[in-house]
Amino acid sequence: MPFSDDELPPAISSVSGLRIAAERERVLLVAHSNATAPLEAHRQQVLLELIDTSSSSAAERAGLDLVAVLDVSWSMQGEKLKKLKTAMKFVISKLGPMDRLSIVSFSDDAKMLCPLRYMTAECQQQLIKEIVEEKLVADNNTNMRDGLETGLKVLAGRRHRSGRVASIIFMSDGQQNRGGDAGAVQIDDHDVAVYTFGFGADQGAKVLEAIAGNSHGGTYYDVKDGENLSVHFSALLAGLLSVVVQDLELTVWEQPDHSNIEKVDPGSYPTIAPDDGGRSPVTVRFGELYRGEVRKVMVDLLLPAVGRGYSATVLKAQCTYSTPHGRASSGVLGCVIRRSRSAIAGAMDTEVKVERIRRFQEQVIGEAAATNDPERAYGLLREADEALDVERSKSRHPLLDMLKTELAKLLELAKGSWNELFAALLASKRSHQQQRYGSIGDVDVDLYKTSPMSEYVRQATAFEKDPSRPPPSVEDDVRLREEAERRRKRNSRVWGAPDERRRTSGLWAWAAVLLCTALAVAVILAGTAVFAVFLLYRPRTPYLAVSDARLEQLQYGQGGAIDYLQVSITVLAVNNNSKTDASFPAVDLAVGFNGDDVALLRAQPFVVARKSSLPLQYDVVSAGRALDPAGMQAMDEALKAGVVPFDLFGKARTRWKVGVFARLRFWTRLSCRLRFFFPGNGTVMPADRDKCRSRSP
Repeated sequence: MPFSDDELPPAISSVSGLRIAAERERVLLVAHSNATAPLEAHRQQVLLELIDTSSSSAAERAGLDLVAVLDVSWSMQGEKLKKLKTAMKFVISKLGPMDRLSIVSFSDDAKMLCPLRYMTAECQQQLIKEIVEEKLVADNNTNMRDGLETGLKVLAGRRHRSGRVASIIFMSDGQQNRGGDAGAVQIDDHDVAVYTFGFGADQGAKVLEAIAGNSHGGTYYDVKDGENLSVHFSALLAGLLSVVVQDLELTVWEQPDHSNIEKVDPGSYPTIAPDDGGRSPVTVRFGELYRGEVRKVMVDLLLPAVGRGYSATVLKAQCTYSTPHGRASSGVLGCVIRRSRSAIAGAMDTEVKVERIRRFQEQVIGEAAATNDPERAYGLLREADEALDVERSKSRHPLLDMLKTELAKLLELAKGSWNELFAALLASKRSHQQQRYGSIGDVDVDLYKTSPMSEYVRQATAFEKDPSRPPPSVEDDVRLREEAERRRKRNSRVWGAPDERRRTSGLWAWAAVLLCTALAVAVILAGTAVFAVFLLYRPRTPYLAVSDARLEQLQYGQGGAIDYLQVSITVLAVNNNSKTDASFPAVDLAVGFNGDDVALLRAQPFVVARKSSLPLQYDVVSAGRALDPAGMQAMDEALKAGVVPFDLFGKARTRWKVGVFARLRFWTRLSCRLRFFFPGNGTVMPADRDKCRSRSP
């Protein structure tokens, strides 16, 4: 039966000195798709990204309930047991007063060495001395099943569990030889993730990967012989100690007459289909997110044939989640695709393509693991590596570089024993399926690694060298990051030292006077020549002017964010000179609302012929832009009035010739307000459009 001996939190009569920031969205929902699509019936893929944007504040994160289930069988004697103890000392030292730890050991059978206890400074010292140093003793066989079931009972029997992250670290270096198959244990509690660590060449990789796969969000870490276990533990701990978002769910809706959902693919995460057997809406359950983690969902759509071009919202999506402050949700995101006769069939968005490449590599890794043949596995990996090189030659993308590093590591392991390669393949496959970090023999592969993980790995490496110096606490991590940022800002300032001026006299002084006089005469003559050319040619400064603008779509969420914005703006680059062309080497514009930038508009260098103009057509799309309180009030008032104002501002560099020698360069600056009738037909007020013209100094 489950244990019910977890330490309860102390009674709190009052709280002082703790201030929680106002609730804001912790998950950013972004859609990637083609901007345009043909009018004919065809299939499209949309990539949805859920990005954790939680802060690093200790007051933000959820408390952790961690159970360390540790193999202390005969095979752990000697150096392995020493590394395990060092790793557990690091874990205990990193946990904060709001976190609880229980330790379970197993050999012939399992023993709970301590219940869930809060990691106060006193308790930390007690666990290190009385449990880690004295009770972790290697002997007898390997009963993985009893160890796992005991760890699950510790979490199942908790009296205090609300809002807490529940996880198990399960470490073993050998094959299970007692008590039955731990890989067959069903983990019914969807709130518990089991992270397995296989230590050494003789580890039971298959059962360890299965244990992680049976839990919700668990990954499998492959730790090679001789490596430091604390470094691998640290990467996981960095994630668990940064969780703010829990119970994350994504719901996706198709749009009747505009799209039909054929498939929603979130990897290994469970999906919930409608009760009526339909295809929409579909809900995906992710569980918790580490700070900075990303989840990607591929949605396959069937777009029907249409008779004319228009902007279609092909799907809508929204995520809901829990934080220590309660239940929250993002605004509803709409994915808009322009149906057009000129759209290129078969075109693919870059982010969609890169995600397809990642999923193909995941498939190849799974096939290689299933071969049970090192030569065939090597061949599959080599073919995938060559195909990846082709894609990397076409597009430079950080994820492609990480995939290359992963394949390079696997190909290196393929030159050794099958057991080592097999363990790495399973760890890599599980990492891809969960879209969560899991090491494959070392911590140099950065795929799915978050920034706190790199920081914790550095701390664990230093701790291995000198365990007498404890690592910074979780609270110290936050303080040190803030201090480092302040130092970086101070060091970035450049202070100019005063020039040492020397008194000069004699010939050097007279030479300087004559030189300045000559320069002054030259400037006067040049100015006279330029003025004469101006009178002859009467040049006109090129400028920018808005010729058309339309607010296509605006979705404003209850959380005070512009969930989705689509504005079409046509800007004319005008050159009224009759005797010379004008070039625009740089155009940098922005769309803003109430002082906040919403989108940036840029153009590649171009030339406008004499006495002509060139239209710059911008299709502005922006999502997930949070407004400050003043902006939220302004948006509410604008929507009530039926007129929504956006600011268009920026500058363009212009260059043109006057005569044979004179070359003129100016910055022409644009700053105007465009008011759109919305809700309504989205057209811009003609007066605003006609007055929106750039000016030059």
